Amino acid sequence: MSRLPVIALSVAFLVLLVSGVRAQHAKVDTTLGNLRIELHALPPEPFFTKDQVSAGKATNGMLIMGGAKPVAPEAEIHPNRHLVIHVFDAKTDKVITDAKVKMSFQSLDEKGIQLGTPVDVPIVVMQAIGKGAESTHYGNNVVLPDGPLTISLVVNGKKLKLRLDIPYESGNQMEDMNKHP
Repeated sequence: MSRLPVIALSVAFLVLLVSGVRAQHAKVDTTLGNLRIELHALPPEPFFTKDQVSAGKATNGMLIMGGAKPVAPEAEIHPNRHLVIHVFDAKTDKVITDAKVKMSFQSLDEKGIQLGTPVDVPIVVMQAIGKGAESTHYGNNVVLPDGPLTISLVVNGKKLKLRLDIPYESGNQMEDMNKHP
């Protein structure tokens, strides 16, 4: 009796398992002049103030450093993603902690044609709790539709459009919460 069907079935199961995990995180990495930009779409993250973190009321999530009002995971709009960018110096790979960022997104149809109007993302400057300045990033919790999107960015006055494919959801988004890169 051959083990080939059992091995093939095992490999197929692993591919499905890995695909399910990857569905929780979409990422694009690119260069914009002297900047390296990492765009991430992750499960929603909780936000906390410096006082809350100092008082020990928060050990996981995002520390608010400035910018717009954060959208809580339990907000009435029911955000399904933490849409953020990390900005690095392209030569040194050092984190840029004072970038000026604007971001919007827009759905695309199957031919790549933009649908509807762009949705602006209120930019929060944040750090992952306990990770320090090296984890500084920019964005917010948002409601992103599944499928292809155009993400429009302005970073320190430089414009960039990226395509991001949001996998069709299956599974529990909360499993990957606080696993921010």
